[in-house]
Amino acid sequence: MMSRSSFNDIMRELWQMKSEDLSEAWQTYKEAIDTINHGSKINIEVMEALPQLDKDRRLRWRENMAEQGIEMTPTQVDQYISILELAMEI
Repeated sequence: MMSRSSFNDIMRELWQMKSEDLSEAWQTYKEAIDTINHGSKINIEVMEALPQLDKDRRLRWRENMAEQGIEMTPTQVDQYISILELAMEI
């Protein structure tokens, strides 16, 4: 697991994130690490599959999340996938 400082530096560089957004992103990163270490096989497989989705499949995934009450912009989806990639070290 990387340090919070390193994580913040990467997210600022990739996404020009502001301080208030970095806190939420860091929490998401820690949750992803926890899932990798302690999550179910299906949750880990989903995490591994998300970065491989093409634009259309990302849209379908985003729509599915919205149906479950989790609204995300296309940029937020890309940021989330970046966080997963950092957690999985890919």
